[in-house]
Amino acid sequence: MNEKPLTMVKILKIINECEQVKSFHLQTKKMQEKLKSLPKPGQFIMVWVPGVDEIPMSLSGCDDKGNWTIMVKNVGECTKALHGLKIGDLLGVRGPFGNYFSISTSRSILNVLVGGGTGVAPLRFLARTLKDNECDFIMIEGAKTKSKIINIDEFKDLSHSIIYCTEDGSFGFKGTTVDAFRNLLDKEEFSDKKAVRVYTCGPEKMMHEIFIECKKRNLQLQASLERIMRCGLGLCGLCVLDPLGLLVCKDGPIFDSETLKKLTDFGRFKMDFTGKKVSL
Repeated sequence: MNEKPLTMVKILKIINECEQVKSFHLQTKKMQEKLKSLPKPGQFIMVWVPGVDEIPMSLSGCDDKGNWTIMVKNVGECTKALHGLKIGDLLGVRGPFGNYFSISTSRSILNVLVGGGTGVAPLRFLARTLKDNECDFIMIEGAKTKSKIINIDEFKDLSHSIIYCTEDGSFGFKGTTVDAFRNLLDKEEFSDKKAVRVYTCGPEKMMHEIFIECKKRNLQLQASLERIMRCGLGLCGLCVLDPLGLLVCKDGPIFDSETLKKLTDFGRFKMDFTGKKVSL
């Protein structure tokens, strides 16, 4: 039985984050009042655009007033329709679904967040949560070029904790997020710091490289995986991960190092809309 039925919510604000990416602030107060707790970093919602389609979207923020935020890249029919909406328009929302990032408030831990493209969305939510709990963290945000870097102004108050990188060197560190991650860990002064815990979200091949680097250095990692989801309830089976048969919508989307190393699909395969396994 679906205990999280579809609720129509209003768009309160729209922010242009960068080229092809917008954030939508949704008023979900009535919906949130029915929940036992606030959504947590890493969870996702199913978003229905009337007359078009329903798709999963990571939450990039929320507050106790019922304001939830999603970050949308214009890449397909449904996201194009979303980009065409205006303040005051209505969307259907179900959720939140899935598990969430496990964090520690220990002052002996340095949290390192690595995000590529719109993978920054759940990490933005996580960064704010860590800041609210006075936790030490560094965030690496990467893109191919400066025009694709997600809204720099969002983290002005945390600028000392953010490392920006672009593959063409047009902004920040020149190289990939993986290059920037290795560079950070290789610094002499970094080797004397606290215990390190890593969180990542973005293109899966990027996350797989981060996983390999963490494995070499014996670092704990949590990754947010993305797959096709038609229901969010574990019924369609399109988000299954072999060989364990785990479902991204129910068992994830957050998976830790111990689970990731057992998943042969991770960094290699996913299912398409027909259920056929295809290479990433």
